[in-house]
Amino acid sequence: MLRVVLIDGVPGATARYTSTNAAQSLPAAVITVAGKTALGIEVSVETQSVRVGFGGAVLTQGASGLGHLLTVGTIKRYYGSQVMSTFQYISAVINVHGDLVITPFYTP
Repeated sequence: MLRVVLIDGVPGATARYTSTNAAQSLPAAVITVAGKTALGIEVSVETQSVRVGFGGAVLTQGASGLGHLLTVGTIKRYYGSQVMSTFQYISAVINVHGDLVITPFYTP
């Protein structure tokens, strides 16, 4: 079966980020590059589950933690400059840190 992936924008550098017990945001250098703002990001979870959130949510860990749970093998795309500027991630389980691979997409 042929899978077609439609992506808007020009891809930026793909990078690996490791979650911790504290919520982290995307670096400012990912959100804006050479005056171009990220239209969106593609996120894949590589090693351990993480939680992600937007809009200033206070992410928490554990079985009843707050944030969207992304498990190993998950690939998600998020769009919108407000989403990019408020995107955060945290380890889903205390002291069990996961790797995210993130590719931003910028305005042409």
